[in-house]
Amino acid sequence: MVEGDERLMRCFLSVFPNATRVEIRIAKFDAITGWDSLRGVTLLAVLDEEFGLQVDLTEFLELETFDSLKQYLLQKGLSL
Repeated sequence: MVEGDERLMRCFLSVFPNATRVEIRIAKFDAITGWDSLRGVTLLAVLDEEFGLQVDLTEFLELETFDSLKQYLLQKGLSL
């Protein structure tokens, strides 16, 4: 995993400690173990803190996967 992946992965693991790295990488967000609306909002807060970017909830839900979120962050010009 490259550094950008690891940084993003740490965000997910902090919110979903019972999910595996593989599950996070391949599952749609709502299929990750422990997913609920509160954890989704918590993940948004963690991403804001880590990357300094507020992601709109609607946009976030449209992304659906780890890789699509990574691409979104890169498109916003963030250094991963």
